[in-house]
Amino acid sequence: KQRKIRRAGVAQRSLTSSTEFNEKGGGGGADSQQQREAAGAATSSTSSLGGASPINNCAVSSPVLPKPIYVLSDCTGESAANTCRAALGQFEEWNDLSCPTNLLIFRFLSEESDVYKIVEQAREDDALIVYTLSEAGMSTAVKTACKLYDVKSVNLWGPLLESMEGHLDLQRTGVPMTKRAMSHRTAESLSTDYYKMIEAVEFTRQMDDGARPERWKDADILILGVSRTGKTPLSIYLGQRGYKVANLPLVPRNGELMVPKYVDDVDPRRVFGLVINGEVLHSIRTNRLSFMGVKAGDIEYSAMRQVNQELALAKALYARHPEWTVLDATHKGVEETAARIMKTLFLCEEANNFQVLRAT
Repeated sequence: KQRKIRRAGVAQRSLTSSTEFNEKGGGGGADSQQQREAAGAATSSTSSLGGASPINNCAVSSPVLPKPIYVLSDCTGESAANTCRAALGQFEEWNDLSCPTNLLIFRFLSEESDVYKIVEQAREDDALIVYTLSEAGMSTAVKTACKLYDVKSVNLWGPLLESMEGHLDLQRTGVPMTKRAMSHRTAESLSTDYYKMIEAVEFTRQMDDGARPERWKDADILILGVSRTGKTPLSIYLGQRGYKVANLPLVPRNGELMVPKYVDDVDPRRVFGLVINGEVLHSIRTNRLSFMGVKAGDIEYSAMRQVNQELALAKALYARHPEWTVLDATHKGVEETAARIMKTLFLCEEANNFQVLRAT
């Protein structure tokens, strides 16, 4: 029972300093597994040792891996987490594992003592350790701790850095990205790409939810979809990668979808229509209303009949425009859908009248 309580406590921690690792409990032992899953689903951007799953873009409740994966990083941990999510995509023939609740990130690590305590917890949870640590001493600490506690581990950065050192005949700094950014980045060092990204994000913010359709002609991408198909987070994600994105919610009026005439000003090869499974969309809308304190039966918005009607109208609209690209967003993360859009644009050279930024 104490072990279960301790596990819940680890999953719920949200510390601001990586030098702290107290052993506070996380709730009753009988319910600790549910608490761990709930805590794992929450994001913790300021957490140093608090386990939290990466940003969760799944449409419904996230699945649970057969065994946990712990991501250790001296920075945000997103690089390692994204690599894990991409790798998990190879196993989706068995289950939707793109957004598991027990893929936990331990961020901003700087103390070797913390590493040993996390690895010890990984042994209890039978977790796999995946780590990206710039400092050689921290990497050695993880390797030693995993050997001590007999925990499986994967060093994502070590072999790459060693190969690059030999190939480039250079010595690594061993300094985490956050420290380098604070000590070296100045206004003069900001690249042109950075300012273009800021411009794209601002454009995308202004074009959200069908706003300013007269400016759609300036957009790199136009995303269409019924309510709760993930248009806004997808737009923001693409905006952060330098694309100017507009999105339009498809809302029926008297049984018809009224699309502004300005859609004709956009290159059809840059228009993307989202679809989603009806039952999944019904679940999303029901949960959304519940979160807002509204009973699902009080309005038509979440009714299965309404969901099916809107999806049918959207599909009919897309069918009338075969030059548009239709993407199924069911159980797809933002990163995956965005990657499909970027690949489509990349392959369509004539549609690329925008500046494609290098990976950020």
